[in-house]
Amino acid sequence: MGCLVIALLATAASAGWVPLTGEPVSLSSLQGGSLVFGDKELSEIDIFGIGTGGAIAPDACSVFVQGGWDDTTGDYGLRFLLSWNAFSGQTINANLNFKISVLSDYDDYFIKDVVLDITGSSATGTGGVNLGERVQNAEGDIIASLSCSKQYNDGGAYLTDYADFDPLKAIWIHSKDVSITGGTDGSAHLSEFYQYYSQIPEPATVVLLGTAGIWIFTRKRRSV
Repeated sequence: MGCLVIALLATAASAGWVPLTGEPVSLSSLQGGSLVFGDKELSEIDIFGIGTGGAIAPDACSVFVQGGWDDTTGDYGLRFLLSWNAFSGQTINANLNFKISVLSDYDDYFIKDVVLDITGSSATGTGGVNLGERVQNAEGDIIASLSCSKQYNDGGAYLTDYADFDPLKAIWIHSKDVSITGGTDGSAHLSEFYQYYSQIPEPATVVLLGTAGIWIFTRKRRSV
């Protein structure tokens, strides 16, 4: 029932977001499975959450995910939807881990960076929302770290973070720590965030090269 409620509360995607995987699905439905979006795959999903002060502990049923791409940048990404609230004296903390990999059919493609973007959050008083994560390679080395937050009256200055690294076929988002607290006299809410993964070569480049190839081939045939 909880999963159904979250699905019904899913809001319209941000401008530029083009869904590729249909309606958002719960992480609980993907545990042990995967989600393919574009040339990439989400897999090895694991989530653990706690709630204190009467806050509801998050779980795999309370997080929905949708694969898509940004039609402005051409980057493939994931849209996470949830409805987590903390009031005065309450805290919600979740630890999320997963793998992002390039599909085997795309031999020439590599992941080169990560963007984390909080698009649905609010905070009052001493409440706040914090997202932090480490990006690892296959050997377990930390290759990047990202951190975003929403505090009362911060003007949205810390909602986005970015990190790049040497191109890889697969990365592990390890210990994505999501913390929502109401503090001593406030509240905080998180409903949506995005994560994008740029690749080499960029999809737009591939399309342009393909279009150029067709144009050259057509020109040659006409000149024969």
